[in-house]
Amino acid sequence: MAAVDDARPATVTAGELPGGYFARRFASLSNAHFRLLFLGNLLQFGSMQMQQLVRSFLVFQMTGSFAYLGAVAMANAVPGLLFAPVGGVLADRAPKKTIIQLGQGYNAINAAILAVLAGTGLLRIEHLMISAVLQGAVNSVMMPARQSIISELVGRERLMNAIGMNTSGQNLMQLAGPALAGVLLATTNPAAVFWVMGGMYALAVTFTVRIPAKPLFAYDGRARGPRRGGLRDLVEGMRYVAQDPPIRTLIIVNFIIVLATQPYQMMLAGFVKEVLGKGAAEQGVLLTFTGIGALAGSFVVASLGERNRGRILLIVAAVAGVSLIAFASSRNYHLTMAIMLIVGATQATRMSLGQVLIQSYSQDEFRGRVMAVWFMQFSLVQVGTFLVGILSEALGPQLAIGGLAGTMLIALVFVTAFMPRMRQLQ
Repeated sequence: MAAVDDARPATVTAGELPGGYFARRFASLSNAHFRLLFLGNLLQFGSMQMQQLVRSFLVFQMTGSFAYLGAVAMANAVPGLLFAPVGGVLADRAPKKTIIQLGQGYNAINAAILAVLAGTGLLRIEHLMISAVLQGAVNSVMMPARQSIISELVGRERLMNAIGMNTSGQNLMQLAGPALAGVLLATTNPAAVFWVMGGMYALAVTFTVRIPAKPLFAYDGRARGPRRGGLRDLVEGMRYVAQDPPIRTLIIVNFIIVLATQPYQMMLAGFVKEVLGKGAAEQGVLLTFTGIGALAGSFVVASLGERNRGRILLIVAAVAGVSLIAFASSRNYHLTMAIMLIVGATQATRMSLGQVLIQSYSQDEFRGRVMAVWFMQFSLVQVGTFLVGILSEALGPQLAIGGLAGTMLIALVFVTAFMPRMRQLQ
């Protein structure tokens, strides 16, 4: 791959596709195979958002401790850090469709078990911890396949639009998932939430099963390398990430942003109760407002051109840091609702832009392993959550969340000044 300032990824924006406004904005959904993946992802994303709310609600209800919120997040994170590289190797060597189906099937069973335990009154913090560990391992193996399969289902001219639409679906479920979970918690019980989650995962499998097992598109024209065995494939993938300048830069900067801007989500249950004086229903509303902002942000990304995307990513990250400082400083529930719109928009924009850039600059042979490293960010979020949980216990959630966001802003100044390659990404 050529140097960053010599080559631009050959993707096409939604605005350059033929057809009317709506046809261009939703162009990737005209691909029947991507549409099946999109529908399956909608259900999976919705279940994940519901789980985030119900699990944090139950943990804080059982323990009243920010440290326990962080501990459960850490339990979910460690398997992700360990198994994500394995998922990347599998995504590059095994049928991605099969990996996705197995992961969705496990998640359905996991939700059903938690539903039975919650419904019979036997659910304990230990069960939530074990579930977090197992689900962290499964999701980390499945996620590289789920993301890298997009480039195999759509052509180059629709890649950016497809990634933007996939992120839009994720953010749409960030609206619907927490709202549904909050209503179910307020009107029924946690068991009902887990049963609905299990049903959504099971339905997602029915969509995924109809996706073709073999790639329909390739991007760099080179055949995949020989199968050398899992360990050598893993080492080659890590070497590629470490030695390819655009990929390495994107990974480093993204990890800095994620560690500082994402842990607040797992602290939200305690923040809502301790700082805002509200409950699970209001937590669901705040997450819904985050989803509204995220949905708007992801639609904007689907329409962006190819120029200055690295620079835009840095600006969005800075806005995210400022908005999180405002969030941490607010004790007014209604003001916090407005702030969450900005937080959601910056999160979705950062995630979508990052995914477009990382898939555009990755070679076909290594894309699954690159995406595995990229999505280790979700495990890093949980590690960050553990640290924020400890700090929140000692200093309070406002100072912990706001202080981390402020530290990220300082780091961005150094990135902008001393990592010009990031600004040059197109």
